[in-house]
Amino acid sequence: MIDPLVLKQLEEIVNSVDLTVLPYQKGNSIRIKQYVIRKSKHGYLLYDCKENKQITSLYSKTAAVAWANCLIKDKNYFKNIQELDNTISKHHIDSLFYRNTIEKTKDEIKQLTAEMRLEIALDRTQEAKANLMHYILT
Repeated sequence: MIDPLVLKQLEEIVNSVDLTVLPYQKGNSIRIKQYVIRKSKHGYLLYDCKENKQITSLYSKTAAVAWANCLIKDKNYFKNIQELDNTISKHHIDSLFYRNTIEKTKDEIKQLTAEMRLEIALDRTQEAKANLMHYILT
């Protein structure tokens, strides 16, 4: 049996959370409050449903969610988010190139160099995503 005190504390926590701010997936889009994120050929598009207009286009889903959270919380970190998104874009494309080089080349030195650069690109991509998570969680 659950302790009544714990049950009451859990109920207070659940009642204090604004559920409209939590992102959820509906169909092929992610909804956060009045904002919708949709995948396109070139990345993710962020729309404002109240004003019926596109706000921005970003390369990564993480950046799009961070951008929407900043809009909701009236914080002006858009330049930082855009820079981190550009970093993710660059290093993701680099990693695709390095993977292709590793698969196709017969030169051992080129392969080892590409493997090293691939690790660096993946590390920098993960670092940029972690920095974007800071904007999502705060």
